[in-house]
Amino acid sequence: MAIIYNEEKKVFNLETEYSTYQMKVGEFGFLLHLYYGERLEEDSDLSYLIQRADRGFSGNPYEARYDRTFSLDYFPQEYSCFGNGDYRADSIQTVHADGSNVTDLRYKSHKIYPGKYRLPGLPAMFWEEEEGDSLEITMEDPVTGVQVVLYYGVLEKGDVITRSVRVINGGQTPVELKKAMSLCLDMNHNQLDFIHFYGRHTMERQMERRPLHHGKQSVGSLRGISSHHHNPFVILCDKDATEDYGNCYGISLVYSGNFEAQIELDQLNQVRAVMGINSQKFAYTLQPGDEFITPEVVMVYSGEGLGAMSRKLHKAYQNHLCRGKYKKQRRPVLLNNWEATYFDFDAKKLLSIAEQAVNIGLDMMVLDDGWFGKRNDDNSGLGDWYVNEQKLGCSLAELVQKINRMGLKFGIWVELEMISEDSELYRMHPDWAMV
Repeated sequence: MAIIYNEEKKVFNLETEYSTYQMKVGEFGFLLHLYYGERLEEDSDLSYLIQRADRGFSGNPYEARYDRTFSLDYFPQEYSCFGNGDYRADSIQTVHADGSNVTDLRYKSHKIYPGKYRLPGLPAMFWEEEEGDSLEITMEDPVTGVQVVLYYGVLEKGDVITRSVRVINGGQTPVELKKAMSLCLDMNHNQLDFIHFYGRHTMERQMERRPLHHGKQSVGSLRGISSHHHNPFVILCDKDATEDYGNCYGISLVYSGNFEAQIELDQLNQVRAVMGINSQKFAYTLQPGDEFITPEVVMVYSGEGLGAMSRKLHKAYQNHLCRGKYKKQRRPVLLNNWEATYFDFDAKKLLSIAEQAVNIGLDMMVLDDGWFGKRNDDNSGLGDWYVNEQKLGCSLAELVQKINRMGLKFGIWVELEMISEDSELYRMHPDWAMV
């Protein structure tokens, strides 16, 4: 088994080929994080890493009474809550019918099973039962009835651990979910660099590396898509880590919408990373019995530098995320006419380009923007998805047949979610457009 639970010590060990992830059910039912890094012995118990001390003006749960050495304000946790005494980056925020906004999650139960958990309606990694295991830990707020199921998937040979969260309203009144992150990862490694990938149009995925500073630093998107401005992937690594040396943690969100990755270096030099759907402008009402499932986060650890981390992630995605015909098959090499012609083309010009593609041994010709409606610039025609035969000088079928006879496959560009105000579609149905 890749996941082992020690009932006596209440310790969970998640084991991949080269890494260990460990957590435990602590006092009063709080789920505490212990370790993520190089693989340990299976019976290891790192509970001693929870260093209790009177930190001064750090809140204590009511059950701790006068024991000032038990505080969620500095204990490493598996899923941080807003309003329960932890003032660091939180993972979940709720608003209840009476206006209160405290979430106080305690361990309730767990189950371990072979194979991979399912996330209905969301992209996620997959594997066979013999390749890895899943763990579900159910947490519950005893006052409000809100439940949070923490999902962990362990792909043993792939060195991958996945995370997701299911929030359930187990109470009697509606709950407004204001924040629900997919990942909370606490670490006591404070000498870390933060790597992310920013960009702009035609200059995407630019790597930036900087040391962590005290406080919160974050990257994200509110563009409705993950975007070219920031990629939903971050790395935490040793300051001296290189391509071939050092501890590296890759954290990737399998989601193409608004997202946020937030890293905090706290007052005690501990690091917390939270990642998931961007909470700004996010709200989801859960009626009694309703649930909300978050996108999946994929974590990879490497003790052999950035290169090994990257290769593990690439291999895992190719074998356990990508689907379809071209998962392993060689993809066709294509030529796209866009940069060659922009909007200025006809069939004669396109066929000339196709001939040159044949001469250099390409497999496919792709017809890009401008083949439809009155589409001769960026400001018109989007939405009118009918062939402009006057522009082409022939039908689309005739063009395709001629290109196919040259030995090339044919592809075509569409962008169905877009619409121009200067289009027949918009003039007929302005109510279909969303600004």
